[in-house]
Amino acid sequence: MTRIRVGTRGSKLALIQTRMFTELLASYGIESEIIEVETAGDVNTDTPIYEMGGTGVFVSELNRQIVEKKIDVAVHSAKDIPTVLPENVEIAGALRRGSVEDILISKTSLEKLKPGSVIGTSSLRRIHEIRFFRPDLSVKSIRGNIDTRIQKYRNGEYDAIMMAKAAYERLELKENAYTMDVRSFPPAANQGIIAITAAKGSEHSSMLRRVSDPAALSELFLERSLLSELELSCNDPVAVLARGGNPARLFVRVYSLSGREYKDFESSVMNDQDASEFTSAIRKKIPGTFGYVWKRETS
Repeated sequence: MTRIRVGTRGSKLALIQTRMFTELLASYGIESEIIEVETAGDVNTDTPIYEMGGTGVFVSELNRQIVEKKIDVAVHSAKDIPTVLPENVEIAGALRRGSVEDILISKTSLEKLKPGSVIGTSSLRRIHEIRFFRPDLSVKSIRGNIDTRIQKYRNGEYDAIMMAKAAYERLELKENAYTMDVRSFPPAANQGIIAITAAKGSEHSSMLRRVSDPAALSELFLERSLLSELELSCNDPVAVLARGGNPARLFVRVYSLSGREYKDFESSVMNDQDASEFTSAIRKKIPGTFGYVWKRETS
């Protein structure tokens, strides 16, 4: 196999994650080169992600370049990948999963923040979680790369910011921070996973499966499948977490679109049939007041 062209966003975090992948390739004797690609999410740094149609704005340009054969594979934060991909692109690889929790960068814990304190996040899920836990706080959208967000926090524009712990750790940040309890602040589907896309059925896709972490891939596909069956996406206020092998333990939290209510669901699944039945049960139990409209009939 010739040298692999690895596409990535040019942010500091994206490049760190890409180097983690190229180092893995090197351990298998596979040569690679990194190609930086600017995405719509990098160009527009003002509009909240959920108003731009979700985190797919960071992914589509990279996958388009795979289709056009300008790159061979692309590295992504898995939670950014939409549930529907281009027909000839697939998720073929994943690195070992990092921390799944969220983290609060703050001088004090969430419980001890003064009423009216401003917390920055660009995630609709986190907005609802924070407002449920501390309705007396102000939640404000924050965009830009993580260095920019940290600077806004240091400048006093925000009293705290919430982000993925995996990103905090990979960037080796030193800001004072508090790890959020995963039961109170469950993560987005695929949080903590670095995923790699490639052309469907290509030699690169086959290679990626050989070097990937099986547990991370299993959790990635299980969480994505559940989101897809629920007709939801990373743009919706929903948390999904799968842990373990066979059986896997699945936890799902769905917030109402208004953010005033939520319901938790949990189950052990052994196979696709179990997962499908679990998803069907969730759809039946989500009240109409939550505001979701299913396109498909619930069996």
